[in-house]
Amino acid sequence: MRNTMNISASLLVLVMGFSLVACGNSSPTVQPPVNNTEEQTPAPGKQPEESAVIEAEGILTGWADPHTVEIRVNEEPMSFQVGEDVQKSLDDIDDEDSVQFKYVEKAIEGDTTVKQLVLTEIAKIKSDDDNNGSNTGGNVTSDRPKTSELEVTVEGMTEKRPVTLAQGKGYSLYVFEPMVYDAADHELTMKIDPDYEVEIEKLPSDYKLNDLKVDAKKELSETGAVKQLSEEKLSNGPMKEAKLFMMSQNNKITEYFIVKELDGTGFAFHIHAPVGEPSEGFLPMVYASINSIMNE
Repeated sequence: MRNTMNISASLLVLVMGFSLVACGNSSPTVQPPVNNTEEQTPAPGKQPEESAVIEAEGILTGWADPHTVEIRVNEEPMSFQVGEDVQKSLDDIDDEDSVQFKYVEKAIEGDTTVKQLVLTEIAKIKSDDDNNGSNTGGNVTSDRPKTSELEVTVEGMTEKRPVTLAQGKGYSLYVFEPMVYDAADHELTMKIDPDYEVEIEKLPSDYKLNDLKVDAKKELSETGAVKQLSEEKLSNGPMKEAKLFMMSQNNKITEYFIVKELDGTGFAFHIHAPVGEPSEGFLPMVYASINSIMNE
């Protein structure tokens, strides 16, 4: 009887063991967790796309900031980034010089609609007047030094600034770097804004001051009320030797008419000074240039 019970118990244990094995084989195999970041390397940042090199010509307007220059191309201003390697090429180029240059368009990361223009090469386009200085406007035949310094007072500060000799018809004068003289039109203008202008007129030997005064009053009255400065008011100013000093102004521009005589030769100056930032230095430089005129 005991043997029968032992056999039955053994069979029961075997059946239960086979059942456990069968159940274990039917369960899904558990895979070890995959670390998705362990084997992956972040993709490097995409570099902004750069266009092929573009060649163009224009007129150098000037520096907008220490790393940006502006060039007028077909009368449209364009700004270009300038690296240290290109900055040296700009040392011998003046504002308003004609230039030929190369640049690339670089896409700005995160904004595909905006392109950064980067200057890669630039050179001045040579002209027939290059041997005469950038401000001369014509052939300089005077015996006066081609370069010099003139005193100018701007915002209460008096200092000497470099000037270049310019040759007019029968006369010469010195011109400051921010300005340019056009010998053909007898005009002195600011490079940054040619609306700041001086028209120089050499008067005939038989000119009459009263006739000039009548004509000037008619011309100036189109701008505003006309004022004539007395000799007393002129005596302490830069134009103390002027034979006639008249002016008018409105909220946009101030106009001047000045007559100066030099060794018996009369000169009339029509000065147009718009209201704006360059006006502070414009008149002091104009007065210094006018006073430097000599007959040739």
